[in-house]
Amino acid sequence: MSSSGRSRPMKRRWVRARPLFCRWVPSFSSIWGRASSRALVLCLLLFGGGQAAGRDGFSEVRSCGLSLLIPDAESGGASALLDTLVALQSEVAQELGDVPIPAITIYAVRSDRDFHDLTQNRIPHWGVGVAYPQAKTIVLRRRAGQSTALLQTARHEFSHILLHHAVPKTTRIPVWFNEGLAVWVAREWRFQQSFKVAAAALSDGLIPLRDVDAVLGFGAGRAHLAYDQSYLAVLFIVTLGGESALPNLIDSLRDGVTFDVALYRITRTSPAAFETAFAAFVGNRFGLQALLTSEEAIWLYIVMLVVVVWLGVRHKNCRTIARWDEEDTLDGLPLRLRAKIKRERE
Repeated sequence: MSSSGRSRPMKRRWVRARPLFCRWVPSFSSIWGRASSRALVLCLLLFGGGQAAGRDGFSEVRSCGLSLLIPDAESGGASALLDTLVALQSEVAQELGDVPIPAITIYAVRSDRDFHDLTQNRIPHWGVGVAYPQAKTIVLRRRAGQSTALLQTARHEFSHILLHHAVPKTTRIPVWFNEGLAVWVAREWRFQQSFKVAAAALSDGLIPLRDVDAVLGFGAGRAHLAYDQSYLAVLFIVTLGGESALPNLIDSLRDGVTFDVALYRITRTSPAAFETAFAAFVGNRFGLQALLTSEEAIWLYIVMLVVVVWLGVRHKNCRTIARWDEEDTLDGLPLRLRAKIKRERE
């Protein structure tokens, strides 16, 4: 403490660093991917341990227990990015119920080579982020013009690491809750995802939440649906338990109870009853009637109406111009002037 009574600000320091992950026991990590053309989101879970290959040429800046490592050639703006990440980390911790924040290391790279080297080539080409909760490490891919997406990805990965370290190591968290919570925290739900869930609901193609644990064996489309449903299941918990439902549930997990018990405390339902009620919730929210009368759908109808009107006016104008081209240009002139022009043409 200084003489004025204020705490001394934490200093940042740049160091030459060799990125190296600690060895960890087999545990899950989260891959966060986005198809940039349609902002399509896909999260997968990887199981297994290992050690990332270290590389020279990285610099490190630290603040509030968060270490940000960036290649020397890309280190411009690192301090500003670090400030933003520190703030996001605190926000996520508060949203999860003011959980403790461990010391986290983040690698942020632009080149595909650096990204794949750090992740041992285990991430698909569309992947933009991965979290290793046991190692308290995040790897982010920085893409030009996608700063908002980068911060969303960071929030998503912070959720995985903070949840992992908030609960006892013996507590098993279902994959659907882990991923659904991360999507909730990152605020990544998009309108087009509603149509995918609606299509599954109308065709009786919803995935039981207990089956989401086997997502690694799913095809891409089914995996997308699994994570969309995971988010909706977390939303359903909030619907049943109120705004404080998620922090209260996580607080119960921190007390050492099982997930099923924590879920019951918030929703007053057993896992089987929750699954049944959730299916009804999705059906009511994304059934045909709900889809046609939703606020998002109404805006879509307005846009479609504007497009139809514009196409109709354009078609009418084209027909009018074509008719004018077919008409004799002399018909509207006085008789003497028409006769004079015809004589000159002859």
